[in-house]
Amino acid sequence: MKRTLPLFLFLLTALANQAQTHFYLDQIVVQPANPTTADDVSLSLIGNLSDGGAYIQTALADVSDGTVNITLVALSNGGITVLVPHTEVIELGQLPAGTYTIDFTDASTGLLDGAPPAQHTFTVSGPQFPCEDLTIDVQWAYFSDTAVVVHVQHQTVEQFDYPNFILFDAQGDTLAKETVSYFAIAQDSWHTLRLMDGVEAPVGPFAGRLELWTGFTSTLACAWEQTFALCPSTSCVTVYPSIGNFGGALPIGSYDWTIYNDGIVASGLFVLTAESEMDMDTICLPPGNYAMSVGPNSPPTGGAPMYYMAGPGLMSTELWPVVWSLPVDLEFVLLPYCVETPQGITDGSTPGLRTATVPGGLWVYTVDARPLGALQLWDAQGRLVLATTSNTDRHFIPVTTPGVYVLRAGEHTVKVAAGME
Repeated sequence: MKRTLPLFLFLLTALANQAQTHFYLDQIVVQPANPTTADDVSLSLIGNLSDGGAYIQTALADVSDGTVNITLVALSNGGITVLVPHTEVIELGQLPAGTYTIDFTDASTGLLDGAPPAQHTFTVSGPQFPCEDLTIDVQWAYFSDTAVVVHVQHQTVEQFDYPNFILFDAQGDTLAKETVSYFAIAQDSWHTLRLMDGVEAPVGPFAGRLELWTGFTSTLACAWEQTFALCPSTSCVTVYPSIGNFGGALPIGSYDWTIYNDGIVASGLFVLTAESEMDMDTICLPPGNYAMSVGPNSPPTGGAPMYYMAGPGLMSTELWPVVWSLPVDLEFVLLPYCVETPQGITDGSTPGLRTATVPGGLWVYTVDARPLGALQLWDAQGRLVLATTSNTDRHFIPVTTPGVYVLRAGEHTVKVAAGME
């Protein structure tokens, strides 16, 4: 018994010296940053050990059903209590295409996971897809508050069979998803992604990830991690007032169209003939609330004329009927999440002042027939375009460059779209 006691004490002391410690995990870095199925993937666990004698005894990983299960055990031989920077690299090798979640198993000990939630997921894409040949533009749908639109331009003959896009935020939560509706990606196509139920729409630019899947969401083809700005960078966007015949007979004639919010912001004339049963115009409007009216200049000759506001691609408002009596205007919101009204500036009119956009410029006039007085017009960059004085109640201001302008007339200041042909 006396011979075994020193050995027992020695083992007890060794176990005490190898006490549990802590590894404070701060970052998880996937290498390479955008791995493909052809890459050997590794995870760098970056953080600090809690004392000078601390070390990682076990660092194992198992990949199953899209989850990287990591077992990490931190121990210590004893040492001064001081944070010691440490990086533990875990090799995963080549992985199938897909999105992976990093999870630390219940067998992990001494681990304090403080890495951001977004770093606990990563995606492996397939190198067989020519992602570099795709040009991607992501934006809000023009006339909907429930959709994001992806405009794709494709420069190769390679196919992306049965594709759909998915948009994620920086935390990896799904913001919007496309339902498969194409056989492949064409040279120029528009894809509509519906916002997920309960999702709070991002305000302003946000960091996120756009993924392109193929084969009915079975294979990840491409991924783009970047900052997305879904609102236009310009002060106004190009839209197309349109009319068409959706009936059997011919609605021959001319039709006045007007777009307004508080006041008239654009107007024009549609003409339908036996040879051309559709007509459209081009204007530039800032995001905002609008109404559109279309009226025939003579009794209808037949057919079913319908009007609408169209945007790029397949974006448009609903079709609205042209009626001879008791018309109801088409109301729409252009880019609902991008509507901004600068303080002290209204869109189109103020009490006592009205504007009307016409080809080549705009008319400004007072409601009470008082003289307009000093007139000043600035462009979207704040440059003074025109300065004059009017002693009458109305004045025509020539504008040749399409855009949104700020007009000051006496004590009134309004924002107007002008310069349309």
